[in-house]
Amino acid sequence: MRRPAAILIPAAVVLLCLPFAASCRPRPRVPGWVKAAPADSVAAFSGEAGWMLTHKEVQSLISRDPMVERALDIFLQKARINPRTETGRVTFHVIGVPQQGERDLQKGLEHVLIQLNQFADPAALVAALAESFPQEGSLRLQGRDWPLHVILDLETGGTKAHIRAASDEKGQIWIGSLEALQRMASKGSLAAQPNSALAAEWISARAPFQGYLQPEALLSGLRRSFDGSIIKDLPQGVDALFWSITPPAQKDQPIRFELALAGSPEGINQVTPWLQRLVAAANAVQSAPGAAPELVQEKRRVGLRCALTPEQLKLVMEKLGQPGFSLALPGRIPKA
Repeated sequence: MRRPAAILIPAAVVLLCLPFAASCRPRPRVPGWVKAAPADSVAAFSGEAGWMLTHKEVQSLISRDPMVERALDIFLQKARINPRTETGRVTFHVIGVPQQGERDLQKGLEHVLIQLNQFADPAALVAALAESFPQEGSLRLQGRDWPLHVILDLETGGTKAHIRAASDEKGQIWIGSLEALQRMASKGSLAAQPNSALAAEWISARAPFQGYLQPEALLSGLRRSFDGSIIKDLPQGVDALFWSITPPAQKDQPIRFELALAGSPEGINQVTPWLQRLVAAANAVQSAPGAAPELVQEKRRVGLRCALTPEQLKLVMEKLGQPGFSLALPGRIPKA
């Protein structure tokens, strides 16, 4: 039974239940990339291939890690993938948390997995992988042994990286270090974790941009990376945070933003002041366009949906610990 969120978010926030899931379901409906996401993914950034592989803002984010950028470029070139005609999705997962003494996420593909799924012709994608990259060893996924393909071997700062790619029975491609791939294969699915599935259900599965954070795990190892964000202020017990962004069809229209959090009843019951701060920070930039934000809360999850300007979105993403993300765009990339 749903109950209204706490009253601390003022009149600017409208409490509505209908925009979100309206009935009880035995299994939450989650975005496709979440269904296959590894269980120990502590953060993820997912987007339509056309956006992720051509948009300058996203490319700028990817270029911060040269190893990730190079591995992806090599795969796209040899597999002859044209991002402007492709309908698939590209997702970057942070696997595990760097240990004390490591430079946050600067160890590249040792802690990052690239996931390609929902492509128009997954069989052709897997065939391109087999034709373009030599096979070396295998990886056991979903109870079967799948061939591993060599993307590149390199050495940086005395550290050797063996970057490989593997596919699974659904035609998804995974690219990462041997260590990251083996770690993924030994774990279950993110969607099998109840709180992650609950939060993921409350973002739009079709949103061009989507993301995920496991706040407590990230803060245990990357607390300095969240300086200036409000992630540090989340109450204990919030296990999963999902967000989605849908840019407008026209330049002068607002951006649709969704945020969903799930965790223990105690944690969710205390999260409303945190959401209030996030909304207040966005409104401090300028008044939100269009309708007021919508908020809904259940015992183990809470969701927020609002319309933001590009400036507001940039600030909100900074508050979520993801600086440098903006989408001041004229509209969607047209399909060829």
